[in-house]
Amino acid sequence: MTISTRVEIALEIHDGIAQDLVALGYQLDLVLAQPGTPPDIRNEIRTIRFSVTSIAEKVRAEIFALRDTPEFTASLTAALEVISPDFIISIAGAEFNEIHANALLRVIPELLRNAHNHSGASDISLTITQVQDHSVVVISDNGTGGAQVTPGRYGISGAIERIENIGGSISIDSNSLGTLITITL
Repeated sequence: MTISTRVEIALEIHDGIAQDLVALGYQLDLVLAQPGTPPDIRNEIRTIRFSVTSIAEKVRAEIFALRDTPEFTASLTAALEVISPDFIISIAGAEFNEIHANALLRVIPELLRNAHNHSGASDISLTITQVQDHSVVVISDNGTGGAQVTPGRYGISGAIERIENIGGSISIDSNSLGTLITITL
């Protein structure tokens, strides 16, 4: 994807989804300000408001990632901080061209988000290394397994498609002892 295409997409997201989320947040603020709203309803609305704010921050991070081409490690670290600051990350000498870096900046957070939200893992790690003329990304966790392509869910299938579309491969080994995902570019 060219820089100009990425900027155009960022503008569309900013002027569309991002603005809609801000407007939704303001509407929730107005409901919260209404006198006589029962406390239990007010608490539920606050929870929803915090969720909308969190989603808006993630959308903003995506807009910045599309508009800018900062150094890969800094971009990846910033993207992962939105999910959880507790990932074990090791990046050893791997270098990526712009196409590979952009794909990985979309795929890695998605796969780590899945592990964080669905696996029940206490340890999740990301290792990126250079092996001969290939870059290898390994994501592992000690969760309950079950990572697989599921109809109606697009996280894993989208990751597979993205990696295969740039000539890479991805393998997923997921069982009751955890999940091991290996991406080779």
